[in-house]
Amino acid sequence: MFKKQSINNRDTFAVNHGDHAGQMLIVVDLDSDTVNCLAIPDMKNVKVPIEAFEHGRKTDIISYVELLSKDIFKVVKSQYVKNENTNN
Repeated sequence: MFKKQSINNRDTFAVNHGDHAGQMLIVVDLDSDTVNCLAIPDMKNVKVPIEAFEHGRKTDIISYVELLSKDIFKVVKSQYVKNENTNN
């Protein structure tokens, strides 16, 4: 499977194990210490420390799927912002 080196907005990852198994994480925003994602299909915001995100990638807890198209990402980001504004 393709291993992507960097993490960028619009990246989509499948969660293979753990509490969010079966979810897709779409990277919406990155800051200095967290990767901020929208979990699909639950439509909940998930903030993952960068160290934990990298550990998940290295141990195949999560795996890279694709770069989301800009038009779909626009909808995803709108949902993420809505969730942030309603304290989801």
